[in-house]
Amino acid sequence: MLPIQSPADMAYIRIKQAILDLTYRPGEKLSEVRLASDLNVGRSPIRTALARLESENWVRVMPQSGTFVRMLEAAELEELSELRGVLEVHATRTATTRLTAAQLQELRKMFDKLKRKPLENHIPEFTALDTRFHSTIYEAAGNRRIQAILLNLKDQISWVRAVTATLPGRVTESLREMDDILSAMERRDEDSAAAAMARHIGKIAETFKSMPSYPQSR
Repeated sequence: MLPIQSPADMAYIRIKQAILDLTYRPGEKLSEVRLASDLNVGRSPIRTALARLESENWVRVMPQSGTFVRMLEAAELEELSELRGVLEVHATRTATTRLTAAQLQELRKMFDKLKRKPLENHIPEFTALDTRFHSTIYEAAGNRRIQAILLNLKDQISWVRAVTATLPGRVTESLREMDDILSAMERRDEDSAAAAMARHIGKIAETFKSMPSYPQSR
C-alpha cells in the first residue's frame, strides 16, 4: 500500500511540477493565496511546500517582496553541462556496444515517428522521447553510480530543457542532435556517438546564452 501523502506533500509535488513544465515561469511571483486557490488546499500546506522548495533551490524568498520561481543562471548551466559532459559522454561510449538490437530498433521507431510531425506542436512527445533516450543510455552503460547521479539530476535537466525549448527551432535542432547520436550507436561507432553526445550537451549551454531573455510571467 502506498503511503498517504499530506496536503503539504501534494502541494510540493504539484508546485514543483508546475515549475518544471513552466506553468510557473522563472522569475514569476508565487502568491500563497493564488496557490491555495489553484491547488484547493489551505495556506499552511502551501507555506510548508514553499519552504521545502526554497531549501531545494527551486524558489527564492525575497524579503518584503515575496516568493519567486528562481532564475536559471548561465554559470549554473555551464556547471551542469560540464558534469553531464563528463558522465554522459562516457556512458554513451560504453552504451554503444551494449545496447541490444531491440533497444536500438525501438528508439529508431520512436525517432522516425516524431520526425514526421511538426515538433513545435508536439513538445510533450519530444520530452518523453528525450527522457527515454537518455535513460536508455544510462541503463545500458551499466554503471549504477553514474546512472544514480544522472537520474538525481533529472529534474534540473528537465527544467533546462523546458526553458531552452522556448527558443524557436531548438526542439527540432535537439532532435537532430540526438538522431546523430543514435545513428552512430546503430553503427556501433563509439567515438562518433561520444562526440555527438558532447556536441548535444554543449549546444544546450550555447542555446541558453543565445536566448534574448527568459520567458515572461503569465
